Amino acid sequence: MTTSAKILLAEDDALAARHLNQALLRMGYSITGVVRTGEEVIENVKESMPDIILMDITLGGKIDGISAVQKVHAQTDIPVIYITANSDNEVFERAKQTDPYAYLIKPYEIYQLQNAIEIALYKHNLDKQLKDSENRYRTIFEASDSAMMLVNENSTITMVNEQFENMTGRSKASVENLEKWTEFFDPGERSKLEDLLQQGDDSASVPRHHFESILVDKNGNTKIVYTNIRKFPDSNTRIVSLNDISELKLAEKEIRALNKELNYKNRGLNQEITLRQRVEKQLRYKATHDHLTGLPNRVLLFDRLKQAFAFDERHNTLIALMMLDLDNFKNINDTMGHLSGDILLKKVALGLQKCMRQYDTVGRLGGDEFVIIINDADMIQDIITFTEKILAVFQKPFDILGQQTYVTTSIGVAVYPLHGSTIETLMKKADVAMYVAKKNGRNTFRFFSDSMDVQDATQTSMRTKRRISLMGESTQNDFFSDIDQQSAKDRLSH
Repeated sequence: MTTSAKILLAEDDALAARHLNQALLRMGYSITGVVRTGEEVIENVKESMPDIILMDITLGGKIDGISAVQKVHAQTDIPVIYITANSDNEVFERAKQTDPYAYLIKPYEIYQLQNAIEIALYKHNLDKQLKDSENRYRTIFEASDSAMMLVNENSTITMVNEQFENMTGRSKASVENLEKWTEFFDPGERSKLEDLLQQGDDSASVPRHHFESILVDKNGNTKIVYTNIRKFPDSNTRIVSLNDISELKLAEKEIRALNKELNYKNRGLNQEITLRQRVEKQLRYKATHDHLTGLPNRVLLFDRLKQAFAFDERHNTLIALMMLDLDNFKNINDTMGHLSGDILLKKVALGLQKCMRQYDTVGRLGGDEFVIIINDADMIQDIITFTEKILAVFQKPFDILGQQTYVTTSIGVAVYPLHGSTIETLMKKADVAMYVAKKNGRNTFRFFSDSMDVQDATQTSMRTKRRISLMGESTQNDFFSDIDQQSAKDRLSH
């Protein structure tokens, strides 16, 4: 029982009013007033705001109970129960228009009145909660940034918000309960949209759909909209929300165009970088390799020697520097021509390359002079074996334009660190040894020794200096930094 409820009693019969007032008080209700006229009803409602009105239809004053309720409901929502002796059908129909919660004909049992009061209060509270909920949803609906419409089971729009009016250029009055929701979309899409709307009815597991569509406004302008359909639970009503993504789609199109252009430029840039890298690689190759044979030239040879020195210092092994000079090469040029001479140099270079191990280097200084760097040799005998292998290359004839041509070579060998610790020193001593090999009949090799002719050493030293001078000032400074400063331990005694 709602004992805290406040009741306004309107009854023109004083005796009936007194008895009813006492009964209501015994039930635990509070009475805001007992009035006899419709005008007093209106005044009491303004002052005390009762929770419920027990209204006799026949009242004193200028207006009856039904008219009084109409005026009250124009101002506030208060449940009403009519208690009357009037059973006239016309009066009853009038009373129905005011949405009463009960209509009791006198005489009635007091428990009937109490039940009617409790039911009225309960139902009015539910109605109030429902109205509050509807008002909240309506507020959200109206305040949404998305254009929205409510669609009934017949696909008719029952409600739209202000954003919908702004998007379509159509007023609520011209749309609500008058238009099918698909009328605002491109004609080619309407059938598909209607199918999407109905899909929610077929499967409870698919209550929501998202898709892009084309909306047409009042002026015939099209917009790309992101459309979302949601079905209310236990209802045939769907809510459709629309968001204009035309600018976003335009931005995406522009971004795709920019990306395409950027990719095109990147391809061009990558091609340019690749070409530049190829040219740089070619230039580096030309700067470090002999143009005729493709062997390392003096620049790369000297760099390889520096690396070999660094390796030897860590691993305590031997390095051999071999100077090779072809015997009587000038005669081949003079008798067979320079083309044949060039072909011979290429074939010699190829034969020497086949003798190299993984970490050895063969290069060409120029003319008919070659240099071989032997790395990581454990003993002198290893170097001798390798040198004999080189000489074996020249034991077979070289095919020069169909002509079998024999050529030999003289080899001078200097060993690091036995004969010196600088590149210039090793080259000078290998050159001396090579000169001695030529003097001793050619087609042989000689290791440098201190017993070799000083005059020979002086002549070969001048040749070595001329060779190195071709490298430029910075290389000379590096090579000659230790000239004439070799200690006795740099020499190999024989």
